[in-house]
Amino acid sequence: MLRKVKVKNGMLQGLVGKDPRITVFRGVPYARPPVGRLRWRAPQPATDWEGVKKCYEYADMAMMRVHPGLDEDFYTKELHPTAAEYGMSEDCLYLNIFTPARTGQDNIPVFVYIHGGGLQDGYSYEVEFDPERVARRGVIVVMVGYRLGLFGFLAHPEITARTPKGGVVSNFGMQDQSMAIHWIYDNIRAFGGDPERIVICGQSAGARSVQAQICSSFNGNLIKGAIIQSGVSMMFGDEDRSMAYIPSLAEAERYGADFLHTIGIDSLEEAQKTDAYELMRRLDEACKTTRYTFGLCVDGKFVRESAPGAYYNNRIADIPLIVSICQGETQNPFIKGGMDYEAYQKRAEKYGDKKDEFMELARVTDDAGADALTAGDAFNTFLGGTRAFCELRSAAGQRVYYCIFDHDIPGDDAGSFHGSELWFMFDSLGNSWRPFAGKHYDLARQVTSYWTNFVKKLDPNGTDYNGNPLPEWRPYQKEDKSVMRFTDAAVPAVLPACPVLDFRLAFGKGIFTDKP
Repeated sequence: MLRKVKVKNGMLQGLVGKDPRITVFRGVPYARPPVGRLRWRAPQPATDWEGVKKCYEYADMAMMRVHPGLDEDFYTKELHPTAAEYGMSEDCLYLNIFTPARTGQDNIPVFVYIHGGGLQDGYSYEVEFDPERVARRGVIVVMVGYRLGLFGFLAHPEITARTPKGGVVSNFGMQDQSMAIHWIYDNIRAFGGDPERIVICGQSAGARSVQAQICSSFNGNLIKGAIIQSGVSMMFGDEDRSMAYIPSLAEAERYGADFLHTIGIDSLEEAQKTDAYELMRRLDEACKTTRYTFGLCVDGKFVRESAPGAYYNNRIADIPLIVSICQGETQNPFIKGGMDYEAYQKRAEKYGDKKDEFMELARVTDDAGADALTAGDAFNTFLGGTRAFCELRSAAGQRVYYCIFDHDIPGDDAGSFHGSELWFMFDSLGNSWRPFAGKHYDLARQVTSYWTNFVKKLDPNGTDYNGNPLPEWRPYQKEDKSVMRFTDAAVPAVLPACPVLDFRLAFGKGIFTDKP
């Protein structure tokens, strides 16, 4: 197998994986450490090294307010049982590469994964990730580390002032991901990969990251396909405040300046000199009264507009897509929201002279009926947003495959919670504390096979790892609203019409589509 490779910066030595057919390269640097004078600046290319760099250990995870694995919450038990063992620092711009290649000429397709965590938390070697299991299906898996939260997304007037003309202001974490994609394109042949077959994938904030990458001109045509898991950033123009809203640069600058003032720092220079852990301590203290989070802003260069604006105007890479959600997460109060009859009537007023048309379609007469709208495709943030996205992409001639995970999760009553599909797509059930049984392993084999088939040929259909034919997964289309439901097995289905969603989508087009 291919245990030693030469990339542009020097030689790398990998280790035999748990499966001896896989070579694992941990802690591969794709950029210079963003420390010292490089804090809150665009990522810089990695420097060359002498000799052979032994890529045996995971690099530190990005700075976070709370070190994963130290809390006693649901996700610590679920995803971070070993996290306390790992380091955390600003020096976090590394890749973990899992390759089944025997030679540098194997031309294996490449699966690039961007982890979630709200852009505030998470790391690329969480316990639910088992890239070796995926690589065994004949793809190279690359897990990306990037800057998070305060260090990845702070905007501030002084950052803007010092950014070179034409440079990107803030969105450092997005710039990190893009640099990683470019590094992979330039170097993956050394690992036996095909740079012309790169598919990117992410879940939750990783999904939001994928959307930013496929809407950004910075990536050219390097990305050939994308998988967006929980969920699509979508707006319809009738929201008071959408989860998909992205602040302007000016708004983000004011927010950043207010934060530094709150924690007792008067200038960017002072913040630049403050120890990273001290900044995290002050952030944690400030969050006891105000929940400070740092994420995307419309910087005008890397992020030129909101994702929905790009979708309505078809300013998105022309590539095949998979989009997925978990049924259980759609009923999470934070995602589902709620609406009583009074709120429903106020919403109807937003449609102006189309109010009566909306109310005739919705047919709501009481609080229960209003709240039911937020549970289904008409208004649910994930169900409605993802399905509307499928409508837009299919209407633009793109192939988009839609799936809903409604799988059994044993061990408690959590159901198909946010992130539960990761155990199945990474075929990593054996890493979990949950008492998964045979049917779960059968489903995982199918899901991982659909994902890796998509990476290989931009179509999820074909056979599973054992050569068994997979149920046909048809693309979503206006006249054939196909969806794959992952229950105890992969079950193809067709969604019924949803006139209220169609109405909202038409309303959104009138607001977000560029006017001549």
